[in-house]
Amino acid sequence: MASQDMTLSPCEEEEVNSCHLCRSKLDQPRVLSCLHVFCEECLKKRLSKNGFVQNSLECPDCGQETKLSAKGVPGLPLDYIACNRIDLKAMEKTQIVCTSCKAKETAVARCTECATFLCPNCVTAHQFMRCFESHKVLSFDELKGGGENFTTIHKPVTCASHPDEVMKYYCHTCHAPICNECMIIDHKQPEHCYEKAVDAEPKQREELKNLIEESKSKVQFCEEATTMLDTHLSDLQMQHDSAKSHIEETFHTYKEILEKQQEHVLKELDSIHSSQELQIMDTFHNVEKISEKIDDACKFAERLLNHGNTLEILSLIHVVGTQLLSLINNTPKLDISVGITFETDEKKFEAGVKETFGHVKNPETPPKKEDSPVSQKASPMHSSSSFESDAFSLSTGVITPDNPLPTLDVDLANNIVAQYNLAQLAGMAERSISQNSSTATPPPINFADLLIPTTESEVTAAQLNAINNLTALAKMGSISLSNSQPALNGQLVSGLNMHSNTLPSSPPPGNQVMRVISTPSPIEGLESLLGSNSRVGSPLNGPVMNGGSLLPHGVHSPPILPPSALSPMSSQTYNPTPRSSSVKLSTMQIRCKFGQLGPGKSQFSSPHGFCLGLDEEIIVADTNNHRIQVFEKTGDFKYQFGVAGKEEGQLWYPRKVAVIRSSGKFVVCDRGSERSRMQIFTKTGHFLKKIAIRYIDIVAGLAITSEGTIVAVDSVAPTVFIISEAGDLLHWFDCSEYMREPSDIAVCAKEFYICDFKGHCVIVFSEKGKFLRRIGCENVTNFPNGIDISDAGDVLVGDSHGNRFHIVVFSRQGTLLSEFECPYVKVSRCCGLKITTEGYVVTLAKNNHHVLVLNTLYIV
Repeated sequence: MASQDMTLSPCEEEEVNSCHLCRSKLDQPRVLSCLHVFCEECLKKRLSKNGFVQNSLECPDCGQETKLSAKGVPGLPLDYIACNRIDLKAMEKTQIVCTSCKAKETAVARCTECATFLCPNCVTAHQFMRCFESHKVLSFDELKGGGENFTTIHKPVTCASHPDEVMKYYCHTCHAPICNECMIIDHKQPEHCYEKAVDAEPKQREELKNLIEESKSKVQFCEEATTMLDTHLSDLQMQHDSAKSHIEETFHTYKEILEKQQEHVLKELDSIHSSQELQIMDTFHNVEKISEKIDDACKFAERLLNHGNTLEILSLIHVVGTQLLSLINNTPKLDISVGITFETDEKKFEAGVKETFGHVKNPETPPKKEDSPVSQKASPMHSSSSFESDAFSLSTGVITPDNPLPTLDVDLANNIVAQYNLAQLAGMAERSISQNSSTATPPPINFADLLIPTTESEVTAAQLNAINNLTALAKMGSISLSNSQPALNGQLVSGLNMHSNTLPSSPPPGNQVMRVISTPSPIEGLESLLGSNSRVGSPLNGPVMNGGSLLPHGVHSPPILPPSALSPMSSQTYNPTPRSSSVKLSTMQIRCKFGQLGPGKSQFSSPHGFCLGLDEEIIVADTNNHRIQVFEKTGDFKYQFGVAGKEEGQLWYPRKVAVIRSSGKFVVCDRGSERSRMQIFTKTGHFLKKIAIRYIDIVAGLAITSEGTIVAVDSVAPTVFIISEAGDLLHWFDCSEYMREPSDIAVCAKEFYICDFKGHCVIVFSEKGKFLRRIGCENVTNFPNGIDISDAGDVLVGDSHGNRFHIVVFSRQGTLLSEFECPYVKVSRCCGLKITTEGYVVTLAKNNHHVLVLNTLYIV
């Protein structure tokens, strides 16, 4: 029965040979049913700590109970392996006393037969006395040599019932080793089946090995289950955050609907009040006139009676009587009913809110029978949760005068939601038109389908379908204009025929570049149906300034002072005039939104920067996931690269990324082992080289010039660095006198446009660092955090102040051209802004962990 080497490392030896209760070397180690080992005395103390004897013992480590026999703790099995290790350790230190005699001399050898340690005298006795003729004695040196002799460290296991007998048999019936006495007394055949321990050991060993293998497979299963459960927890948290964000967005959307409905009802109230007030005032005026006429007639009649003679009275009595009778008969009747009340059903509204606001889906809860087909879709993961919201179509209340006045044909709340849905449909049409190479002329629109219904119940499916189709086709027309009907000399283009039911089939000549367009809507009937205010957020509207399509340059622009008129920040007196309160913002529609918190594909963790690739793919620096992810403009995942680490070629909290246009190489700024590091990768993500930028604290903005040089701006000490692709520092300049905290940078025609986050503006420098001008001001460009310059030279500045994404468009000289905002999604700390060739604006919501692609109807 050979055994394995029992030598252990010092740490393992300390762990195995010590008791977890007394923290000392094991003494008479007893094995509990959970296979944890403790000293016999420690277990006895633990058993009797409550003052009474128990028939079970709880493991101090795992809490599993062990049943005790009548013998108590001494009846528990010994840990023979631990005992042998203790003996082996003592043997190595030569501290073992002879156990064969009473001389208590130090042992030098061990008998393999009687398992006793022998002193030199006992070794001599084992060699010459006949009673020890068959015994084999091995010295400690021979035992330490290992090999087959190593097995002799094992002590003989004696029987618990017969201490003088060594157990040499194994009872299969009782699953226990037995001695000769047990075999004769307690384990008689044929009731018990037993065999020699040597013969039973191979089969039992094999069974134990099988159990070990099966147990290890269960350990692997538990590890996989732990990983899966951890993934489920992460997914559950991400879905919770996503559903929470959706709920908040839904609340703000419905809040806006209620505010507009409140405004509409108040206007209706004012209208009813004015109508009744006018009616009362008319009656009041008539009464006053009649009163004056009666008073004059009575005075005339009394004067006639008092001073007239018989013939005079008789001559005028007919005229006077006729007038008095006429006045008496024409006296106004006061049958006016005055009263204005506001009727609403709070319970119905509350029930409607619960029904239409949305509900959180739990995959463990079966769907209700009345749930819509959308709400009955099965979730792909058992740990998933989602939030679904229906169209908001609640009856918020109606004003009812005693004298009925005309009411609205369609509920305003429904119209607002319909407007938003039409905008989304228009975005879908826009995507479809960009993928469709066909240039066939869209079919004509029948405006007869847009007749305004007299009641809400008369809004037929055909009318709604006509509205949807008309909006989508109008959107397609605006995109067609952006691709094939540019304006000449920057003039506005109206590509829609207002007197026809069809879109124009041929573009006008010319190939100029459009800057900002404002396309009049051809849907007069649609505007009537949705209300007079419905055009504000229409996807067909271009930039709106003071009620017009686009004001001339400079109308609402802050004054641009020459560089000589602007002193450094310590003494500057630049106070531009705020934007007029009458300026209206154009609404941006969400073309695409993707990403959520997590480590998986298309998931982010606090991304700090992004850029557009050679094919305008979206390249995101996924900061806390230590990687770069690449997406199509539609949000489809392409690939990713980066391994977490501080070594060269690895990524450690990447903050900014840019693309060298001439080669497609990636420039990535991360931390590395220092505060800031710059690395260059191929367009497939393979590491090329590292650029040492220890002189930069935090890279707040990264850009590539047309010559391929790298421009980085430090946000801690506002400084701009121009670096070659080879890594050489070509030039740098300090801009701290003119700005407080840089947040992004754009380069155009050797001019550097830097966002000043805390200064609420954009500072423009020359390539050599000379101050040129300041663009924007507080209340116009609050906390700007993204900037880009279109092909036409317009400067787009973005911010997320107030948790909504806002863009201001300037000319390069600082003239305010237009403004946009997206009210449909709540964002937190947007990082960066890029404009595509189609005029779509891309931004990154860092705290929301997603990317937004917005349609501004801005044409570059």
